[in-house]
Amino acid sequence: MPHAKDTTSPDLDLAGQETLSELMRTPSHTYREIGKRLNHVTVAAWFFTITGTAGFPACALLWAVFTPTWIPQWERLLCFVLFGILPLSFLGIGILSFRKQKSLQKEKATEEVLVHQILQWFQEYYSADAISNGMDEEDLSIEQLYFLRWENISRLLSEQYHHLEGSFFEYMAEKVYQMYFPD
Repeated sequence: MPHAKDTTSPDLDLAGQETLSELMRTPSHTYREIGKRLNHVTVAAWFFTITGTAGFPACALLWAVFTPTWIPQWERLLCFVLFGILPLSFLGIGILSFRKQKSLQKEKATEEVLVHQILQWFQEYYSADAISNGMDEEDLSIEQLYFLRWENISRLLSEQYHHLEGSFFEYMAEKVYQMYFPD
């Protein structure tokens, strides 16, 4: 979400709107690709599993070496159990992350097929000129041209793929825009 800016900033035009360069620096969508989420879940799964597994011997070592012998046995056992909860919870989080990883792998394959299908559909039926829709590029500012093109792409995308979720829709509209107008 873009942050509030001072109206005296040079990045603002006279109407107080953010310029195209500012909009391109801050993402216009909150959608994260499933592949990136899959990478994060995989790292988390391995981290928590390894940390949880290594935590049990470390806990036993701490209990055996550093627990004073003058403390009664049942209190030392209580300390071991309390310190053992953390590695056990880490291990549980690791196992849950591996389960999430499996479901994300299936979703990633589905997402890749849909993205390819949408991009191929645009390439097959529309050209950059068709998306620009006869706009006189010399009479329009870069910002106006961007928003008019994006509006046309959004309209075409919503006519063909009206079932897309909001943030994924914006992600795909931006991906199509970058495919035709990479600058």
